[in-house]
Amino acid sequence: MNLTDQRSALDFCEREGELLTIDNEIDPIYEMASVAKSFDGGPALLFNNIKGYPNWRSVTNILGRRERVAKMFGTSPDALPQRILDAVNAPIGHELIGDAPCQENVITDEINVAETLPVMKQTRLDIGPVISGGIVMVQYPRELAHGIDSFNLSFHRLYAGLGKEWTTLATLYNRHFLEVLHHHKDRGQEFPLTINLGTSPALGVLASGGAFPQIRAVGSDDLAIAGNLQESPVRICKARTVDAYAIADAELVLEGTVSYEEKVREDQGIESGSPGKNYFFPEFLGYQGLAERAFKFEVSAITYRNQPQYYTPLADSCESSHLGSLITMASIYHACKSAAPNVFINCNILDSMRGILGVVIQCKVRHILQQGTSQRLISAAFGAVKDIKWVVVVDEDVDIFDPTDVLWAITIRTRAEEDINIIKGTGVGLFSSQWSVDTTVPMQDRYRALRPNFEKIDLRQWLSAEDILRGQALMNEGAASISRRRM
Repeated sequence: MNLTDQRSALDFCEREGELLTIDNEIDPIYEMASVAKSFDGGPALLFNNIKGYPNWRSVTNILGRRERVAKMFGTSPDALPQRILDAVNAPIGHELIGDAPCQENVITDEINVAETLPVMKQTRLDIGPVISGGIVMVQYPRELAHGIDSFNLSFHRLYAGLGKEWTTLATLYNRHFLEVLHHHKDRGQEFPLTINLGTSPALGVLASGGAFPQIRAVGSDDLAIAGNLQESPVRICKARTVDAYAIADAELVLEGTVSYEEKVREDQGIESGSPGKNYFFPEFLGYQGLAERAFKFEVSAITYRNQPQYYTPLADSCESSHLGSLITMASIYHACKSAAPNVFINCNILDSMRGILGVVIQCKVRHILQQGTSQRLISAAFGAVKDIKWVVVVDEDVDIFDPTDVLWAITIRTRAEEDINIIKGTGVGLFSSQWSVDTTVPMQDRYRALRPNFEKIDLRQWLSAEDILRGQALMNEGAASISRRRM
């Protein structure tokens, strides 16, 4: 598909009839987020008239629909895990260029991040302006990259409300970024990097990447994998003010260095609430996130393209789930295919599983000797991605892309005392345990579990086309999905 930047991705959305352009003035405080949430899981959105920021446009929800994501990568939703694995196994190296679009405009004096960029404030509980779509790009030291020239990409939330020339940079433990940071810290070296916004969809997928997935080990080159996904080398350029590289076709780049000696409180100076218990902004879990301690990112330059498009995804959204799910699904697919190639069919992360927290595995047991293989698939999934909280295994007659059908399988086919397993002590807090539900039907009971298939008919024999559409429009999504598959 050759979608090498955000603009070509938006052009693709427009050709597909999946882009909404909003020309009326809109405020980045509350209004943009509310409009984006109103179309969650639907079209890409382009805001052309942002209050207080006449030179900027804003983009969100580019990856809001799984079907659109699959088309962008030249495949179908059910084949996305294999497409990711193909990219991992056939990387395309990056290209270094000199005259980069992302540096058409350069600010190095009197930097003020919040005043320059149309940063959203999403809810009235938010602490302030939070940058949610920034891809941090760091070059692996040769010791971590096994002697090859490779780069790591990752998303981090950035709070721009504490200082003009710096932001916070909050990171989770499950990022290879921290290993690079500690490498520099242990040697007393400066840690320069760039934060890139408005890139190709492929780069966003690699930046999300899941929690230490097997197929994306320390030192692997995210740029090269993304190059295969976008069917063209990722172009990079040297940063203007630090010894680092940037995505050449990004809409916007923040250059600077990370101060790793001391973390700052994201809610410093805020009196409401108690320290560490002030609300931050909506997180991918679906909760209103809390302020934490974070690194300090000193911004030395802001560079951007002419007529820039600021990328501002909602963390609590289908887009965020899709970004996080692709590498995770591919890792689980690879592990399960290796564990039981003759039984495993496919896997899927439902939107409600938030990208990295759960997975549905589909298998087909053909012989009594294969019974119990579902438990091996569960173990493989937990081993493939550290932060998977729960695994559901279903038979081949269950649609793993339909949450209604998956919930049906859990409700009808689960014998709680035998089919639900809990593993305690695997983490802390929400991640303190992992659990699985095996809904596969034992071989000896298959005759009891046959699902009915109705005769295929042409409704036009009895109803007009208008009446058919009117009747089907009244069906809820789950019922309509099951109706289509049972004919």
